[in-house]
Amino acid sequence: MTERHMTERLRLRPGEHHEIRLPGRGAAGYVWSSHVGGDADVVAVSLHAAPFPADWPPQAGHSADEIATIEALKPGQATLVLEQRRPWEQESAALEHRDYDITVA
Repeated sequence: MTERHMTERLRLRPGEHHEIRLPGRGAAGYVWSSHVGGDADVVAVSLHAAPFPADWPPQAGHSADEIATIEALKPGQATLVLEQRRPWEQESAALEHRDYDITVA
């Protein structure tokens, strides 16, 4: 599989929350991780499973999506990196990599 890469700019106000739905591939061992750079105390990021759809459980091999929630804490600039990889393959390239330039004003 090849790595997918995308960059997005977000502008938030202090106290605002922004959710990013991330494709799940947990059945294949892939999980999402986050890293905040720049002014790291400008935002807080949490990762959790997306709500299950009404037709859950799905067919075998289906994975639940994940949600990254960004909370804007105070004015400043931060970068957020989200990567999807198998935890035991830290030396290999991420399956998917997303960069976010975040401005809180």
